[in-house]
Amino acid sequence: MRPQPRSRRVGALVAAAALGLVVGGCEEPRPPKPRDHGAGHTTESASGSGSAAARTASAASAASASGATSSASGSAPASDAAARFAAVRDRLVGEWLELAPQWGREVGLHEHDGRVADYGSAGIARMRSQAKAADEALAAFRPEELGPDDALDLAILRAQVRLSRFQLEELGFPTRRPQFYEPIFDVSSYLNYDYASLEVRARALLAHEQAALVQAPNVLANLAAALSKPGVATAIKVFRGYAEYLRGDVKKALRNVGDDAFQKDFAAANEALAQAAEDIAARLKKDWLPKGDDSHVLGRERFLAFVAAQEGAPVELADFERRAEEDLQRNKAAYEELRKTVKPTRPKASELLDEARALMVRSRQFVVDKGLVSLPSEDKAAVRESPPFMRWNSAFLNMPGPFDSAKQSYYYISLPDPSWPAKEQEEYIFPRGVLLSTSVHEVWPGHFLQGLFVRQAPTKIQKMLGSYSFVEGWAHYAEQLMIEQGFGAEDPESRLGQLSDALLRNCRFVVSIGLHAKGMSLAAAEKRFMDDCFQDKASAREQAVRGTFDPGYFAYTVGKLAILELRAEAQERLGARFDLRRFHDALLSHGQPPLALIRERVLHEIDAAAGP
Repeated sequence: MRPQPRSRRVGALVAAAALGLVVGGCEEPRPPKPRDHGAGHTTESASGSGSAAARTASAASAASASGATSSASGSAPASDAAARFAAVRDRLVGEWLELAPQWGREVGLHEHDGRVADYGSAGIARMRSQAKAADEALAAFRPEELGPDDALDLAILRAQVRLSRFQLEELGFPTRRPQFYEPIFDVSSYLNYDYASLEVRARALLAHEQAALVQAPNVLANLAAALSKPGVATAIKVFRGYAEYLRGDVKKALRNVGDDAFQKDFAAANEALAQAAEDIAARLKKDWLPKGDDSHVLGRERFLAFVAAQEGAPVELADFERRAEEDLQRNKAAYEELRKTVKPTRPKASELLDEARALMVRSRQFVVDKGLVSLPSEDKAAVRESPPFMRWNSAFLNMPGPFDSAKQSYYYISLPDPSWPAKEQEEYIFPRGVLLSTSVHEVWPGHFLQGLFVRQAPTKIQKMLGSYSFVEGWAHYAEQLMIEQGFGAEDPESRLGQLSDALLRNCRFVVSIGLHAKGMSLAAAEKRFMDDCFQDKASAREQAVRGTFDPGYFAYTVGKLAILELRAEAQERLGARFDLRRFHDALLSHGQPPLALIRERVLHEIDAAAGP
């Protein structure tokens, strides 16, 4: 099975759910952590290192470090409530960054380099108490007393805190989810971005590894006696992957850095951390896997509470399920009809990067020519073959955080290993339709374009916090949008690739509901991926297992459908005054919050901009 593509998104903190529930979720469970494109392929997030609980058991030193969040007018707070909110908001983010320094690195605040969260019992207790205190502090404010941007910041913060509390208190991440501790071992951010010289980053990485060795013993010490069997099996792969990554790619990347003293210290810390990861995997296999259970199943009520926390609004299960099944059947019927006459083709390995470059240029020009959405800057991503320490993954976007001094982004594609059998090499290459869909999802007008908008979001909170369904929903919507508008129309493979990706996300939606609220077995989930979404058996099994530890992976389809429904409502309201560019610009201009939080604001803004 090919490694699962992913995206390391915009340097904003992605969806709370993606942060906590998609650790290693969209790719083969090996570090560094992504947020995926999702076409059989995150983080990323969402798509990220660590959980929302650890980050929101932390969310403002970033706002303090980067300046206080502006009010709607960009001027000083206009009321006592606004001034009080600004102070609370900035204090909370500062506290959260102390509890979850990996968040600072994610958004580009490198004063948090070299630090690792405290995962001892006292540190976990602080995460829980801080999340509760943050919830209480934010509940003291009423949105009607604040300007529009402050009110949105308040809603985003409250949604993040509620999801964090759910993860810490209801789902028990520190005791029930080994992947909660991945930030201890994740040093990828020091290698992926050239925000400083390699030597400076290497010394920060060494400091991280030395701090990580203090925290590594807490992983097994904190875990409950029995855990979800699929979750343990996945965690074993994840921690083995960290050991492999540290001993292989990290070691190779730094082999010529620094003096002899640095090399000696790095060799000792890096090997010790790799061994710690290997030991965790071995203990999980020996002591936890035999006792594995089905405790990953949320049950109807907890699943609905989780959906409400992730999406920022409650849902009815029957309606949620109906939407999932209807969209799946629409896409399945279209895919089955098209594949009767369309046979997928693949470029040669030697042609793959050039075809991806051409697609990236064409898709950007198409967006400009069609006036689909504004381009916030002239920045562009570069297509590159994946470097050695990232070749475990087939395709992904690496984009610096919104506060990062590094600006260059890379759309990486991995080439097949020439030592593989010829058939495996051939099958590793994307079919052309999927390559088109992947490129659109990752770059234009998908994650990369959205990342450019995030850099210009009006407040620090809107830059720093995000929603799984917004991030992945926008990129998934972009795939469909481009096909609707005629991109790739000269080749029916384009539509087939888009439908193939859509079906995979459709099955994630129905399987999430099935596993957690309808009593679906893993075998039945695997069968749905095979029968309805045309996945091979190995991929179907991996996708079904992902649903056990990533119940929020319905986010791709849920987000896409929410955008399509909002667009249809705007078209109905405005009639001939509707403009697609204005709609997309308004949608992307507030960061990446749960869509329910900006629905009315987007409608109001495009109505006002359309004129009489």
